[in-house]
Amino acid sequence: MDGSNWPIVLIEGVMVFGGALAFGWWQLRSLERDRRETQRQREHEQEATGSDRGSDAPSGAASDPTVTGGQPGAVSAGSRPGPSPD
Repeated sequence: MDGSNWPIVLIEGVMVFGGALAFGWWQLRSLERDRRETQRQREHEQEATGSDRGSDAPSGAASDPTVTGGQPGAVSAGSRPGPSPD
């Protein structure tokens, strides 16, 4: 090898790392948009029910969407049923 491939290697490196950075930025932007949409839906539901004290869910990890990944019906790691004590 005589070292004449460095421009191609440089272009490829920029494309790979630039693509990874662009993908990460896109994912973070999408997460923020989903968080705002979820907050907007919760506010709309609270206005529709006329409740001024918020949701009836208990406070703590069970009502925190970041603990369960924001997926409905997801179980957080701390509330999984374990083996029965026999």
